[in-house]
Amino acid sequence: MELLGLIRDAAEAAVRAVKTGLDHAADRTGTENPFGDKTLVIDKEAEAAVVEVIQSSSTPMRIMSEELGVQEPEERAEYIAIVDPIDGSANIERGIPLCSVGIALVPAVEKPFMHDVEMSVIKSFFTDETYVAISGRGVTKNGKRVAVAPEVPASEAIISYDTKKSWDPEFGNASHRTLGGVRDMRRTGSNLLDLCWTAAGSLDAMVDLRNMLPVVHVMGTHMVTEAGGVVIGQDGRPLDFPIDIRYRMSFVAASSQRLARELLGLFIGTDR
Repeated sequence: MELLGLIRDAAEAAVRAVKTGLDHAADRTGTENPFGDKTLVIDKEAEAAVVEVIQSSSTPMRIMSEELGVQEPEERAEYIAIVDPIDGSANIERGIPLCSVGIALVPAVEKPFMHDVEMSVIKSFFTDETYVAISGRGVTKNGKRVAVAPEVPASEAIISYDTKKSWDPEFGNASHRTLGGVRDMRRTGSNLLDLCWTAAGSLDAMVDLRNMLPVVHVMGTHMVTEAGGVVIGQDGRPLDFPIDIRYRMSFVAASSQRLARELLGLFIGTDR
């Protein structure tokens, strides 16, 4: 598939840019991205490498990126390339080797949604992991098919949980309930990696109910659903959202519907 090869090449370009720029990984541009995060020089370098590859395609693409925002092609776009050039910038800034690049392609229909994503690639910069999801065809890790873990109750689950809102008393109480109800918690600081590990069965679930995660992480939830898992929103329904730079994701991604609902029930303090 030509377009899949394109986004794989783009991800590889980001890896090369990051490894070349490690000597200045903590340098900042002095600006903020459209999501309000301070931008590292290496963020911009990785993004530029991805954009260069995407723009080399004969297929006109609108680019939606964490650092760039939205960039339209000269011709009418046929696809939207959704890009997170470095997921885990705080890690790379401090020399922690847990970060990734993610790219997803969505047809440029009038009102695209999460369910319109056709293919995604997530590549870890330092742990030799490349995940590929194609709608209707599952997920591979380094070319081998992977799937979510067998179903377990929350009390036996090892989950990823994003706590970057624990200063809020209500969220803190919800976090205490959730983490008290599971076996254990892991968190890499790269939500895309946590979602890939959920898709591959290393984790049982990834929970991010902060209403803060930018839409450019859609390739991660795509991995989970294509690997046989489920992703629900805080309303308990299957997650689906507009591909819009202003949207913030909030979800439970899990190996099964039962586990997702149990984790959500712990978070909100009711049975689901």
